[in-house]
Amino acid sequence: MGVKLFLIRHGQTEWNLEGRYQGSMDTDLTETGKIQARLAKEYLEKVDFSNIYSSPLRRAIDTAKIIADGRQGDIKIKEELKELNFGKWEGLKFGEIDDKFHEDYQDWLSDPFNNKPTGGESFKQLLKRVIKGIDEIIAENEDGSDVAVVAHGGVIVALLVHWLKIPKDRWRSVIQRQSAINVVVIDNGFPYISQINFTGHLGKIHETKEDKVIEIYTKLKKD
Repeated sequence: MGVKLFLIRHGQTEWNLEGRYQGSMDTDLTETGKIQARLAKEYLEKVDFSNIYSSPLRRAIDTAKIIADGRQGDIKIKEELKELNFGKWEGLKFGEIDDKFHEDYQDWLSDPFNNKPTGGESFKQLLKRVIKGIDEIIAENEDGSDVAVVAHGGVIVALLVHWLKIPKDRWRSVIQRQSAINVVVIDNGFPYISQINFTGHLGKIHETKEDKVIEIYTKLKKD
């Protein structure tokens, strides 16, 4: 049946809450982020993971530790799962970036696949290393295995866009909420995607707070 990947975005961080770009910077989970991770753990408690992998960044590792609690085996760190490097934008809010790096920011908003944040990397570069990491993970696990991969919004979006062959001008149309769970079976190189951006484990009521980022991007992006 191939290898089933459970792609899990880390829980909420302080910078998520403040609307700051994190990228390759290390940030901590909020109490809400820890609760989100525990709810993901409960949702996945009946899944027998052969391995749990994580980005080397602290917010992902801490989420993975909560999910892995009570399970056998160590969390495996994969450098390739690190979030997109946003360069000089890291630590800044959306509006601050637009003010300080306006031309670069508008170019990136128009085509984040090919254009880089100031001093950072493009999604094209990100995708190359992430695919390498995922291919290694698949090779390390037997056919029929269930594997947890705890990473970042940009990393998961890059993979989904690649697997679904979404046009590059719709790159930012794919959303990943905090602690979202995605399920993909890779069988002989072909992706079977059964779950995208699932957050039903976080509560019975649909939460719209994270839609704020869509509103912000819409206002900042110049047509």
